[in-house]
Amino acid sequence: MIVIKADANEEELEEIPEIKKYFMRIFTVLSKEVREKLNNLEIDKEKKKKVKKEIAFLSKDKQLEYLDELLGLNNANNN
Repeated sequence: MIVIKADANEEELEEIPEIKKYFMRIFTVLSKEVREKLNNLEIDKEKKKKVKKEIAFLSKDKQLEYLDELLGLNNANNN
C-alpha cells in the first residue's frame, strides 16, 4: 500500500517508485476489432481522435456498440 502525504506536490508523486513504474507502462486500450471499425468510419482524423478519447476506457463490448451506432448513423447520412 502506498501512503501519500496530503501536502505532496506533483513532482514528489512522480518520484515514488510504484507511481513511476505505473506511468512507464504501455497500455493498449483499443482492440484490433475496435480499431478496424474506427478506421471504417468516414470521418476526418480529428473526429476519429475525439471518438478514440470518448471510448478509450469503455469496455470492449461498449466500444463496439458505440462504433456500430456511429457506423449506422454514418451510413444513414451517406444514403
